[in-house]
Amino acid sequence: MKDKFVGKYMRLARQIAFDNNPCFSRKVGVLVVDPATRGIVGAGYNGPPEGTPHCNDIDFLSNFVWPQLTKEERVQLGSGSKDEVCEYMANQNKCPRNILGYSCGARAELCSCQHAERNALNKLPIPAKGLMMFCWCGVPCIQCTGSIINAGIKTVYCLKQEEDYQPEARWLYSHSKTTLIEYDEALL
Repeated sequence: MKDKFVGKYMRLARQIAFDNNPCFSRKVGVLVVDPATRGIVGAGYNGPPEGTPHCNDIDFLSNFVWPQLTKEERVQLGSGSKDEVCEYMANQNKCPRNILGYSCGARAELCSCQHAERNALNKLPIPAKGLMMFCWCGVPCIQCTGSIINAGIKTVYCLKQEEDYQPEARWLYSHSKTTLIEYDEALL
């Protein structure tokens, strides 16, 4: 695909990442394109599963996050009651993992956020086989990479970054029929 089209779709993926993304942690946007028509057939962004509370919702924090916290994590959040700690976390408007100081990917089970790549695949109105995906992020995580490969996406464009989110995902692409192409953000 010619660079001008790649740049166009990468800019649109960036727009999705920053305009529609409810995730407090990572602004990721994805566009799925049919190479035959160059038409957009799907899009996705990071966010909670459809119809479920956001990660700063008191009910979510009390019933999803709190039960998973270790004793050390609870101490780190303060000496208040469960309700006080959950209210404190809700008022931070941050991913619970970020409040605890974890980097992207660490303690992912504390967040119900679904990644943009899988959200885009789940909403496609047509089969994914042979389509292209444009990701406003670095190399997708292992779970998304597996979903992308299994769906039959032909080519994945992502941002060239210094460090991979999960380096092993790159290995999966190299052993699949899905081509991974990294795009230099400076070209936009």
